Amino acid sequence: MGRDLVLVADSGFAALALLAAPSRRGVTVGTRLRLDAALYDPAPPRRPGTVGRPRIKGARRPSLAQVLVEEATFWNRLTVAG
Repeated sequence: MGRDLVLVADSGFAALALLAAPSRRGVTVGTRLRLDAALYDPAPPRRPGTVGRPRIKGARRPSLAQVLVEEATFWNRLTVAG
């Protein structure tokens, strides 16, 4: 079809297990997050010859509360029509 599907949900749907299924099919889901939500970078690629369980997540990102008060955070006002 050539269209992007974007779903917007309440914060009750902000569970990784629930959000993983649509993302595997190319669907984008947007939800509210708690200010203390633990966010991580994607897992790094697995190196050849590595043994053991592969990493599930990457480095820890700053909390949203930290980003909120960070001086370097760029904020942009946006007006949505409709």
